[in-house]
This record gives sequence, structure tokens and C-alpha cells, in this order.
Amino acid sequence: MQKKHIHIVGCVPRSGTTLMTELMTTCFDIDGYTEHEYSVFKEFTSPCEILCTKNPNDIKRISYPLAINPNLYVIYLLRDPRDAISSRSHKNNKNDKKIWSNLKTWKEHHEIAQHLEKNPHFITVKYEDLVTEPDKVQRELQKKLPFLEVKCLFSEYHLQAKPSNKSEAALGGLRPISPQSIGNWAKNKPYLKAQIEKYGDISDLLIQLGYEADTKWLSELDGVVPDNQDEIIKQKSWFKLWKEKNVTLKRRQWLYKLSLSPTYGRAISLVRRALRIF
Repeated sequence: MQKKHIHIVGCVPRSGTTLMTELMTTCFDIDGYTEHEYSVFKEFTSPCEILCTKNPNDIKRISYPLAINPNLYVIYLLRDPRDAISSRSHKNNKNDKKIWSNLKTWKEHHEIAQHLEKNPHFITVKYEDLVTEPDKVQRELQKKLPFLEVKCLFSEYHLQAKPSNKSEAALGGLRPISPQSIGNWAKNKPYLKAQIEKYGDISDLLIQLGYEADTKWLSELDGVVPDNQDEIIKQKSWFKLWKEKNVTLKRRQWLYKLSLSPTYGRAISLVRRALRIF
């Protein structure tokens, strides 16, 4: 029998994927998981019945695995774009508290999620719901993933969790779930205003997703001087972009499909892992 695979993705980095992964692997009976981020295409060859992995940026390439693997379930972490794009690293070095994303990427990733939302194996979890009503979210997840068995409540995960060093750093330390990070965009108004000026207003999206009732929130940005110096833009040549889409991704998809074969899948997976072919 093929193992069940739960893969966690996000609207952008800093959307709550690390917290979601720790909750899943601590509070549900899951016997296969990885230390930190792990591509959906990367092989996990240790025997297990349920595997849980996460990579926030895999939202860009999750459509194909979802389409061909009936045992794959994707949890998508949706977070208020204002908070998501202005969330800073938890690292102790004040000079390294960088912002990880921008509004353009959030919009692109959420558009992909909207196309996938009718797939019953694609489950959207709002970060804000997760940190305000964790046990309710846990119950809803169990309904959609009935093969999971509860070990402890989400609200008590901090009493049981043993995150890796990388995960603990991303979480900013092991502590009870708290909604205190909701609305932190107000501390980064110059960056947010610069992003809106560059990539367009998001008021309609905020209303559609239930984050705002109207456009009055924009008055919070009145008189704010836009500052976009925190935006990190990774420039790639046209050739590298073409290669990623038409060579690298296609190869990964082909190998992923082969790895699902009930006859040859495990052998192919072992070879891929040994040769680091992803």
C-alpha cells in the first residue's frame, strides 16, 4: 500500500508552515517526517505509513503531483498578505532580521491556490484561525484527513514538541500558540505602502478573504513615507528561468511519476536518492 503523504505549502515564506508542520507531526500519529524544508519531489525512502513534509514555495509546482498521486494531500497556509510579506526573521542578529517576500509573489502564489481549491486533497488553513482556534482547526483537519489519529491537542503541542534546531529558529523558540503576530504589518507600514504602490492595491482581496470589511484600513497608510529597501528580488536570466520550467521541472515530474509505480517505485526512489537526482 502506498504511503499517505501530507505536504505543507504556503502563500509565501513566513506564512506559518513551520508551525503547521510541528503541530501535525507532534499532535497526530505520523511516523515519517523531515527535519525542516523538503521538496515534494524529493524522495523519502524510510518505511512509513504517513509522511509529512513542508516547503512553502512548493505551491508553485504542486499541481502536477496532486494531479497524479491519489495519496498526496496538500495543506496550504493562507496568511493576511500584509502580515505575510512584512514578517521578519526571528534570528537574534538585528542586522539579519530580513523580510522574506513581496506582494507580487503573494499574489502569484494565492492565484495558484485559488485554481486548486476545488480539489478535495488541497486544504486551505488560515494562519489567523490556526493561532486563535488551534483545536478547532485540528478537528477540521481530522475530518478532511480521516486516516489521522490524534495524539494530543494542537493547543498543547508546546508541551510535547521536539523541533529541530532549524525549525525552532524559524518559530522563534518553542512556546504556546499565540495570536500576537496578527496585525504586525502595522510595524512595517513604510514597506507595505511601497509594496502596494509597486504591485497594486489589495483591498478587494482583503475583503474577499475576510481580513477587512471595507477599504477604510488604507487610512492607516496616510502620511507614511514608502520605503522598499527591504525587498529582496532574485534576478534570474531568461535562460535559467526557461531551463527551470522546461528542463528541471519536467525531469522532476517524470521521475516523480516513475517513483509512484507499485512495481518499480521503491527501487527508482533509492536510485534517485543515491544519485541525488531530483
